[in-house]
Amino acid sequence: MSRLASGMAALVLLASLAPPAAAETIDCGNGNYCPAGYACLVGGTCGQLIDVPRGSTKTSTGGFCEPGYVEHRYRPGACAPTSYQQCKNGFACPPGSTCTENGQCEGLEANGPACGNTRCIAGRVCSSKNTCINPDLIQDCGNGKTLCTKAAACQEPRGCVYVAPERIPQTKKE
Repeated sequence: MSRLASGMAALVLLASLAPPAAAETIDCGNGNYCPAGYACLVGGTCGQLIDVPRGSTKTSTGGFCEPGYVEHRYRPGACAPTSYQQCKNGFACPPGSTCTENGQCEGLEANGPACGNTRCIAGRVCSSKNTCINPDLIQDCGNGKTLCTKAAACQEPRGCVYVAPERIPQTKKE
């Protein structure tokens, strides 16, 4: 191997071992960072950003519905949980209830937990926002502000983001 080739190989090796430049990282705001192209997630991990969650279906308007959701038949481009009844006004009612003419859901008793001044229907839980959520469809990020669908991840410090399933640890700033 020539000296030039050896020198170039050494430079490539050193460059690959060096920490990423500041412009190539995402500041998590908690003393840590993630590589560019990743999002800072709650719990100290990074997830690689993706445009659309795996298993999503395309809508007639060019958008997508996440896994567990279908395009609403009365509201093109909007998505409804697959197990819900779709109402003509664009809302959707959970299993065991029906849509009324004015687009309300009826048929379920609010006999679940109390969240603030509201009683939830059975099967719902109180979120950190003090609202009723369906834990089969929604995850609580635990910060009192953010609720995400199951296909999204909780972003640090708040928000929801689509990421690949693999996680890497956030890196401490030096």
